[in-house]
Amino acid sequence: MPAYAFLEPSFDASGNSQHPNYDVALGEQLIHDASILKTIETRWNLPALTARDAAASAVGDVLTLTQPRTDDPLQGVTAPVATGLNPDEDRPSHLQEVQAEMVSQLPVPDEEGGTHHTMPRLTTNSDYKAYICARTAAWRASRQRSASPAHA
Repeated sequence: MPAYAFLEPSFDASGNSQHPNYDVALGEQLIHDASILKTIETRWNLPALTARDAAASAVGDVLTLTQPRTDDPLQGVTAPVATGLNPDEDRPSHLQEVQAEMVSQLPVPDEEGGTHHTMPRLTTNSDYKAYICARTAAWRASRQRSASPAHA
């Protein structure tokens, strides 16, 4: 079975800092993200999507065993367990910030029937979660009111 050198994606011809293309040993095959796609195409007899995956090496050889494994490769391995507090526990994630911005733009009528809304200043994970839930619930309620026969 050939030796493999696993590479992270690179945006130029020089490879990457850990394993430049000129540092590949004789007989070693370069494996990169397109190799996974190439393996799927090879296994299921699918056409290549791009020239890059058409030229890539497949990794099927390392996925095939002539004899099934009988050992437990994780025997003796203990998964790490976090100890202590998470210092970012109440810090909002980027996805929460984006979702809050999006729900702030939902057309929820105010007391005067307008839908202009300015998102309040939110600082914690809890603030964002409460705002997203409340704003989404208000939007859903306004849609139900506008769809009811009494409102039509």
